[in-house]
Amino acid sequence: MGNDGAGDSCDSANYFLVDEMSEKHHIIPVWFFVGVLLLIYGVIIFATGLAEWSHPPDTVLADLHAPVWWGGVLIALGCIYCLVFRPDKSAR
Repeated sequence: MGNDGAGDSCDSANYFLVDEMSEKHHIIPVWFFVGVLLLIYGVIIFATGLAEWSHPPDTVLADLHAPVWWGGVLIALGCIYCLVFRPDKSAR
């Protein structure tokens, strides 16, 4: 039997499948998203602490301004996580 060209189309179809499978997929670490969440929550808590700085609530130890401190700690941790676990730009 002769070559009717069917083999050529299969080879080209297989080439596209192999080409698609050889692409490298970049996985973003979950810790990067944890850092983003810590950063967002830190900014919100820090802003809340600054807003109530001049009018502290009637609670024990309100003069320590805990939301400002905890917001700052969360912002620092969020920045560290985002920098350490940031997606690699060279893999794209």
